[in-house]
Amino acid sequence: MGHPAARGRPLVVDWAGTLEITSARCRGVDAFAATRLAAGSVFAAASDLRTRRVTDRLWIVIGSFGLLLLCVQLSIVSVSGTLSANVPPPEVLALVGCSAILFYAIFFGTPLFGEEGFHLGPVRVLAFLAAAALFVFPAASYLGSGRPIPGAVVELYPAPAMILVYQGFYLARILHGGADAKGLIALTLLVPTYPDASPYPILVPNPIVQDLLRVAFPFSLVIYVDAAILFLAVPVVLFLRNAIRGDFGLPQAFLGYRVPIDRIPSKAWLMERINNRGEHILVLFPKRGGDRSEDLARLRAAGVDKVWVTPQIPFMIPLLGGFWLAFFVGNVLLGVLGLGR
Repeated sequence: MGHPAARGRPLVVDWAGTLEITSARCRGVDAFAATRLAAGSVFAAASDLRTRRVTDRLWIVIGSFGLLLLCVQLSIVSVSGTLSANVPPPEVLALVGCSAILFYAIFFGTPLFGEEGFHLGPVRVLAFLAAAALFVFPAASYLGSGRPIPGAVVELYPAPAMILVYQGFYLARILHGGADAKGLIALTLLVPTYPDASPYPILVPNPIVQDLLRVAFPFSLVIYVDAAILFLAVPVVLFLRNAIRGDFGLPQAFLGYRVPIDRIPSKAWLMERINNRGEHILVLFPKRGGDRSEDLARLRAAGVDKVWVTPQIPFMIPLLGGFWLAFFVGNVLLGVLGLGR
């Protein structure tokens, strides 16, 4: 899996516990990649984008399916259309177990960070210690016995690591919603390594940096970056819409649109208000919460009949687009930086 000639092909293990690359293809696209693409697309159909709410059950199902699919992939050899049972080596199972512990710890038990502060109960401490031991075990096992770590094992390491990274993104407010972080974590388990969707993606890394990027820039991070790039199109679309309507206020034309004060969409934030000094101000990046009814009453009293609002666009929409873009186009950032071909 780490060798350029075996790029993106599914990981399987033979009875002796040695790592082997084989191919289970379905019309040119690896069958496991096709399954992951279909499963990843389900979350959009199951998500309620109208209400902007996604239940934890959806992420648990997707993440669990990803773990199950990975176990099946690790246990099946598909050569000439035949299936053979295999027992993955303990080093591989350790990384799968580590990912599972970190994933389910998000949804079950008392959250680490709540309104009352940091919570770290004894069960959670034991779970994290077990996850840490499972994370260290593969490298210690191979290096301790003088064996090189196979590239396929190395490529499994980012999965548990990215679970922690996305939780860190959420705590650092890089990801603004818990559903965004959970969605990326679930997609990390659904597609833990780069899929083989040949002839896609269109953009592939330069061979010089390919093996490094497959570990340092895991596939779920490609999804996130591609989604973020798609999200950058929103200000352009808003500006074009405002230009057509003759609303050229800057910079708010890139961030929202004007509507009659009595017809503000429920899924939009108010960008204008009257402050306590009676000044009419524009808020480019309104915060969640606040008393909209009071703000509207003050604006009406000031004679304002149209106001600027910014739409509440759920990140699930660009995240789905980023998922498809990562599969079929590849890492758009690499293309921009000239590192793709």
